[in-house]
Amino acid sequence: MKKNYKLNIIYDGSSFFGWQVQKSERTVQGEIEKELKNIFKTDKINLIGSGRTDSGVHANCQVANFHFDTKMDTEQIKKALNRKLSNDVYIKDCIKVNTDFNSRFSAVRREYIYQITEDFNPLNRMYYWHCKWPINQKRLNECSNLLLGEHDFSSFSKASSETKNKICKIYESKWSFNKTELNYKIVGNRFLQHMVRLLVGTMIEVSREKIKLKDFKNILENKDSKISAVRAPAQGLFLNKVYYD
Repeated sequence: MKKNYKLNIIYDGSSFFGWQVQKSERTVQGEIEKELKNIFKTDKINLIGSGRTDSGVHANCQVANFHFDTKMDTEQIKKALNRKLSNDVYIKDCIKVNTDFNSRFSAVRREYIYQITEDFNPLNRMYYWHCKWPINQKRLNECSNLLLGEHDFSSFSKASSETKNKICKIYESKWSFNKTELNYKIVGNRFLQHMVRLLVGTMIEVSREKIKLKDFKNILENKDSKISAVRAPAQGLFLNKVYYD
């Protein structure tokens, strides 16, 4: 009988074309599936992720699961994967879970963080968005507070997205500040493609007074507006945590 294994995964998304398998590009799901097939000498491995991340986006804790019948224990699976995987992806944990666990559909909340710095540093350029403009912190907080609760985020999702249901519930939306860094944390039941990057980019435009707060509210409410959401770069975004009951 097949067992169900849950993986907690950390990765640097800089050299990946996102999470989801693609035919001709390097992806996180594709790399892990390939090595699982090598380890178990099979072509029948389906790795299910908690959600997709875009090209260049990182993960402090992506969750995935797969079903397979093996005599290897969880520690052996973890070590075998980490020996074979490149050093920009790491399996933090391998855990045996109930057969009905699904990393995507069993998730109840997901948490993202976005990192911004005012000081350019070539050593962290792949993990921060360098913003060289004056930032109005009050405006950022006002925008983030508007996001709490349930909203139709159609105007903050990729235009070509085929997802019909654009309603998401946001439990936490908060900016934190220190001398040179701005960090944004958002927790929701689900997220649409490019949603967090579009929210962050547009909030920064409000803080720069390029977009008015009322225009941000109109975008959120999907009202007719000449103002469109602005997308932040990928490198500052991290999938930080996935919550399960």
